[in-house]
Amino acid sequence: MHLIEQYSLSTGVKINEPFIETNYYPLPFKKYIVVENGSPEIKSRIYGMWADIILEIKPYLDKLKIHIVQIGSAESEQIPGTFDLRGRTAIKQDAFLLKNSLLHCSTNDFLLDVASSFNVPVVAMYGNTFSEVAKPYWGDKSKHIILDSHRNGNKPSFLAEENPRTINLIYPEKISQGILTLLGIEQKKHIETKFIGDLYSVHILECVPDFVPPDSFSPGIVINLRMDYHFDLQKMVDWGSKRKINIFTNKAIDLNYLNAIKDNVVSVNQEVCSELNTKYLGILANLKINCELFTKSERALGNLRMKYFDHKLSLRKDKSFDDIKDKKNLDLSKKLYYKSNKLLISNEKKYLNKFDYLNGRDYTGKDHTVVNDPNFWEDQDYIRIYEKKV
Repeated sequence: MHLIEQYSLSTGVKINEPFIETNYYPLPFKKYIVVENGSPEIKSRIYGMWADIILEIKPYLDKLKIHIVQIGSAESEQIPGTFDLRGRTAIKQDAFLLKNSLLHCSTNDFLLDVASSFNVPVVAMYGNTFSEVAKPYWGDKSKHIILDSHRNGNKPSFLAEENPRTINLIYPEKISQGILTLLGIEQKKHIETKFIGDLYSVHILECVPDFVPPDSFSPGIVINLRMDYHFDLQKMVDWGSKRKINIFTNKAIDLNYLNAIKDNVVSVNQEVCSELNTKYLGILANLKINCELFTKSERALGNLRMKYFDHKLSLRKDKSFDDIKDKKNLDLSKKLYYKSNKLLISNEKKYLNKFDYLNGRDYTGKDHTVVNDPNFWEDQDYIRIYEKKV
């Protein structure tokens, strides 16, 4: 039973067409669609792969001079490539924008109902609840595309916050294809997702300390500094003197260097090594530098936990192809491509994963192919693998 029908049954009030007042809001263009990306209050409705959707639909919309307008809470995550109206509109102005739009796409039940009441085409996404109880109630149902997360076969959580978010189990191409279909736009080429890592929606910037960054490089962003890829103490200081860093290392770092940048060190991810000892870790604690101790050896884990009894020590095994649960979808004999939301920078060149870095395959914007190599699968949590379709 739909929520509106439940409310009607509980209150004895007849369901009728809604009357919604609108207030004019000026836009510098006439043709547009409206999108919304949840709010911090209900994090389970925040979809994490909007950038992929925009990348697919924007070339088609640009040809028709159709713009993308984002509305919603000022605190909601910005969707790239949109005309940003977050926090700048009142409810009646949102209603005006929806009424005059070509289409609305979001995970917000209320805005979807407003759009459908004006008979505006909608693409609706549901993760933490059943679509049957919350999907748009009014309007022409042939103009509605309802997308449910498969939730890995589980029932909805109905939680305001999920980890991981089941909404992110909806593949981006399903949403982009829904938008283009309702706009009557034929998509000549599309991609078909074969695998999405659990952390693909998380944006991470990693840097190898083999060059000195300019002062303007990514201010305000916490950077993962990969000392385990290239160990250079002076360049570590150069990176940590003017920006926040997470240090990843498989060697003990000279404490004098760490002390010089301790205010900007968010944490040290220290792999257990031969030169490490409890005295060293005690000094780190006195310097108030957070240290995440780990090992990649499951066999040695028990003995190491006894040795470092007063310190939390975790197991971080390198991922392999065997760790992919739905690898039956990955036919490696076919030409597969991948995207990554982890960007690795070394010597001012960009790489999408460890394999590309080790093999000099820098990222220039063109699609990269999947390579069946252990170093490639180490970063599986951060990638989306897909096949190109015509």
